[in-house]
Amino acid sequence: MATSGISGYIDEIIAKTESSANSRKTGSSLGKDDFLNLLVTQLRYQDPLEPTDDKEFIAQMAQFSSLEQMQNMNGVLTNSQAFSLIGKYITANTTDEDTLEVKTVQGQVSTVKMSNGKVYLVVNDQDVDIDSLSEVVDMNYANSDISNYSNLIGFQVKGAVYDSSSGDLIYLSGDVTQIQKGLTEDYAVMNNVNVNIAEITGSKSTDPDYTNKYLKDNIGKQVSITIKDKDGNKVPVTAKLKSYSIDDAGNITGVLDDVYVSVYSVSNIQKVAAQAVDDTAGDTTEQEETADE
Repeated sequence: MATSGISGYIDEIIAKTESSANSRKTGSSLGKDDFLNLLVTQLRYQDPLEPTDDKEFIAQMAQFSSLEQMQNMNGVLTNSQAFSLIGKYITANTTDEDTLEVKTVQGQVSTVKMSNGKVYLVVNDQDVDIDSLSEVVDMNYANSDISNYSNLIGFQVKGAVYDSSSGDLIYLSGDVTQIQKGLTEDYAVMNNVNVNIAEITGSKSTDPDYTNKYLKDNIGKQVSITIKDKDGNKVPVTAKLKSYSIDDAGNITGVLDDVYVSVYSVSNIQKVAAQAVDDTAGDTTEQEETADE
């Protein structure tokens, strides 16, 4: 028989795989032990008159070896991910093995445990399977106090808006009116921000006068526009349009209120002059008249 050279090896692994097969819990994916079980079962019940070809068996063993290496690599990545969660606040949904009741566990990860090839996070002295995580919050940010940035209110600052999809970043200057806490970072909300308008975000209109009509109809309202700088960077922003103007070359400039910039991007701070505020108000009327023309 073609498999006579490996019969002793098969007998040796049958005993090892049978016990793991009997104790295996139903899951959504097959592991390397399951793959080995299938291979052994195939050999045990093969047709003795047409046994498995040596080349086919070697190919299957090569697949098994590749699967094992991939699972080992996945284990290393999982371990690295687990250790990076120490100190972070997590939410997980765990299932009681006896009652099958689903419970929500919340708290800070104090340490990491490994048991039987599984990775567990220790939260409030309870072992939580890393695969049951539903939310992770960085405690450094969760404990941030926006009052630390309240001294920016009333000042003119330079901060950045950015497009996470393209990596483009544009620095803008404006007057800080408030500090807002966001999902991932804190923001300074600025008024009187001068921008160069590239387009209306998401617009597919072929009307050459569409941008002018859109801006004219939305003065004093929230708009979704894409701004640009001299280096060609473009960033979509959502803010209140205070005014706008179009020059003879078709270039559009605007003044925005309620522009959000990350407090961590602020690079310049100066006191807002009262006269500058009055001048801005006067410019608004002039720009609106220019746009109407």
